[in-house]
Amino acid sequence: MKFRSILFFLFCVIVGLLISIQSRIITGTFLYVSPKVIQDYDASIKSEKTEIEKLKTLISEKEEKIKEYEAISGKGDDIVASMQQELDRLKLMSGYKDVQGEGALIILDDGTRELYEYEDPNDIIVHDIDLLMILNDLKIAGVEAISINGQRVINNTEVNCSGHSVRINNQFFAQPFIIKAVGDPVIIESALSAPGTYGELLREYGLILDIYKSINIRIPKYSEAVDYKFLKTIEEGEV
Repeated sequence: MKFRSILFFLFCVIVGLLISIQSRIITGTFLYVSPKVIQDYDASIKSEKTEIEKLKTLISEKEEKIKEYEAISGKGDDIVASMQQELDRLKLMSGYKDVQGEGALIILDDGTRELYEYEDPNDIIVHDIDLLMILNDLKIAGVEAISINGQRVINNTEVNCSGHSVRINNQFFAQPFIIKAVGDPVIIESALSAPGTYGELLREYGLILDIYKSINIRIPKYSEAVDYKFLKTIEEGEV
């Protein structure tokens, strides 16, 4: 009887150990994943899908361009003309071609009114921030080309005060500032003259801001050399 009790006790111990081991194995196969992790994975998957669609679009565009070149590959003059058209289009988009079109001519100048008692003379002088705000309003208005005093405004054009003058494209200019913009003349005038606009605020301070709509505004190309020190191209498929 005692021997049977010992065997029963050992059997219970062995069964307990097996249950414990099995429980650890099962527990180890399940991991808790928080909702935040699931959301992150979901956002990552959506981002990758968007990137894949962009790549598909890019591949489609390149394939169409290849087909175009293949169609004219046997005609030397045609392929040169096609590449020249593409070059002209890129120059037009980047500001390296003279352009003309419907738009407006804007004159921004210092105020001529008498100063109030103890008023700062800088209140009626054109500053770089005034030019920058006007340029920003013109861009919001959808203008397609801008120049200031004959200097074409592109993405890297700097406008900053330097003493009593303003530097634009490494050239120094004093007042008045003549801004030319190609775009919808009505929208341009509204963007600079409507109540609450920065142009209207300048007028309230006493500065001169005149707008002349025109059916033919001519704007010169960007004439400065551009030297990219940090910008590098990325080849297709490169991460």
